[in-house]
Amino acid sequence: MFWNNKKVFLTGGNGFVGSKLSQALKKKKAEVFLYDGDIRNYQDLFDQFVKSKTTIIYHLAAQSLIEVGKISPIETFEINIKGTWNILEVARKAGVEKIVIASTTHVYGDNPHLPYKEEYYPQPSRPYETSKASADLVSQCYADTYNLPVEISRMVNLYGPGDLNTSRLFPKIISQLLNNINPVIFDIGAVRDFLYIDDAIEGYLRLGQVKLPNVKRARVINFGSGKPIDITTLVDKIIKLYGNKKLHLLTKAVPDEREKEIKKQYVSIAKAKKLLDWTPKVSLDQGIKKTIAFYVKQKS
Repeated sequence: MFWNNKKVFLTGGNGFVGSKLSQALKKKKAEVFLYDGDIRNYQDLFDQFVKSKTTIIYHLAAQSLIEVGKISPIETFEINIKGTWNILEVARKAGVEKIVIASTTHVYGDNPHLPYKEEYYPQPSRPYETSKASADLVSQCYADTYNLPVEISRMVNLYGPGDLNTSRLFPKIISQLLNNINPVIFDIGAVRDFLYIDDAIEGYLRLGQVKLPNVKRARVINFGSGKPIDITTLVDKIIKLYGNKKLHLLTKAVPDEREKEIKKQYVSIAKAKKLLDWTPKVSLDQGIKKTIAFYVKQKS
């Protein structure tokens, strides 16, 4: 009953994750105010927050694509860093019950010590990763300096019904299958972790209502499936579960600009299990089947 009549201010509510979170909050009888303005505009953000009379903030708005970050670094830094300190400053001045910041496991950068743990210091390299790591650190700064009730989620790659961005792996591969195209990937031996959207939303909900110890880094929590997978194996699995035996995976040589991509990235979820009593419920096979069914229905 925690969420009943709670007033929630949500940035990024029109995106894949934000829209799912909004639906989940409303289902739990929370009142959700979706901010669809420019998070770089502090005054508008502040005015809309005060007008909304909300007490809990979820900050999901971001420029979230690695390739866009490489093409437009300044815009990426402004949206991801300035946008985050703006919402934190709003929370500091207006006062909140809780603010949840959506970070990412990409902040860890290329760290050979796997799985990544929350106490590992961020060491990003590319613009997107650097922007999110900076926002992550600014959030910790506000929590420590102003005793602001901040919780920071570091999510792995999310997938599931509702993601229409075909620059991401799942929508891209399934879209190709639906059009009878053999999926093609670069053979870089990448290993990643993928979390089904419903499990991610449950993690966000628990972060919003939990009272964690007010000590440094207690507020940073990883979320993942705990079961990393090689990308080639993953795409083969998607093709198999799609069920068209005429389609198969094709690989091609890695271009020079992608040679430096991080080979292995996955996280420990022990802290989420311990502090939030959270564990992922949807297996990869179940998640893939649900996701394929969504895109098949969309096309028909």
